[in-house]
Parts: sequence; C-alpha cells; structure tokens
Amino acid sequence: MSQQIVVDEANLRGQGRNLESIGESFQQVVEELKARLAALEPEGDPPWGDDDLGEKFGVVYEGLRDGMKESMDSLAKRLGEVGQKVQRMADNHAANEADTVDRMRALGDRTRGAGDGIRAMSRPQL
Repeated sequence: MSQQIVVDEANLRGQGRNLESIGESFQQVVEELKARLAALEPEGDPPWGDDDLGEKFGVVYEGLRDGMKESMDSLAKRLGEVGQKVQRMADNHAANEADTVDRMRALGDRTRGAGDGIRAMSRPQL
C-alpha cells in the first residue's frame, strides 16, 4: 500500500519567500539593537564604571553582547538561506514532476508502438 505525497509548489515557494523576508526583517532588528547598544556605550568610558564591580560586570556583559551580535547575525543569514533553499526545493520538485510526466508519456508511446508491431505480426501457420 503506497501513500500519495501532495506538494503545493506555489505554497512552498511562497513560504520560502516569507522565511527569506523574516531573515531580512530579523537582520534589520539586530542592526537596530546593535546601534542602540553602541549608543549606550561611549568610546573608552563604559557606563558601568571601572571599579572592581564595574570591571567584572563589563567582562560578562561584553562577552554576552559580542556573542549575541555574532549569533544573531548568523541566525538572520541562515533564515534567509533556508528560505532560498525552500524556494529552490519547489523549483526542483516542479522540474522533476515535469520530467517524470515527459518520461511516462515517452514510455507510453513506445509501449503503444510495440503493441502495434506485435498486432501486425502474423501468426505462425500450423
């Protein structure tokens, strides 16, 4: 017993575009967040001070901030890439379906041709 898989190529393409758009929107939000964080940190003079507690806070904060910047940029990029790949998947599926239909038609034409040839043969005389 086989199951049928139905692929809505147009919907798949559309969802891929949506995912790509989400990646672009996410990147814009990340850029805004980075700009706001930079505005809170004047060059050379961290807002948390340079006393012992401020230095400890700064080490932790800067590590988290820098890691967040890197990971969020990567996430935005990956979302866009996945969206592009989903769209390519829809295109590949459509091309495969068209190729399969063409091959099945060609096979049907050859089968009909062979059947006509067999019918045209004469039976052996007994």
